[in-house]
Amino acid sequence: MSSSGDIIVGKPAPSSSLTRRRGRPKIERPSIDTGTPELVMKRLMGLTAESLDLCLERGIINPEQHWCGIHLRWLYTLRHGAPGVRALDPTHLGGFENKLDNSLWRQEREREYLDALARLHESKHAVHIMNICVFNERLKFLDLKVEITTQAYKEIETSINNLRSGLDILISLWK
Repeated sequence: MSSSGDIIVGKPAPSSSLTRRRGRPKIERPSIDTGTPELVMKRLMGLTAESLDLCLERGIINPEQHWCGIHLRWLYTLRHGAPGVRALDPTHLGGFENKLDNSLWRQEREREYLDALARLHESKHAVHIMNICVFNERLKFLDLKVEITTQAYKEIETSINNLRSGLDILISLWK
């Protein structure tokens, strides 16, 4: 502006000629992230799925048997914590308040877990069912690379029958 009040038209201010977006240009990424190529291959080969889920997917067990296996794992986790190796500081609560424990509910779940284990021990299926359901032991026949021989077929059949029988015991217990 001049002293007389006229507007002087000239070059735009330097800041208005710059783009509004600054910094590093945005990278166009796919809308669905499937992970690294290695993880994609492991998923396709079935190496990341749990044994119990693969058995359900392949029709070896039915949905009720699958639920019982998951429920047994949940009961185990309530009693013993999640299976696996980890380092913990039991004095550190991680910033969370320690909720009051419902002892009656906890006792009922403990009884449910012990009843299930007792029934599985009676039938001699406890170790097999716990290894598959709780500790996620990979059954040999679930791997795609296993060669099927007559001997292997008999072992697979026995393993499947033991799995089904043990899970059927849990179905009859939990209805």
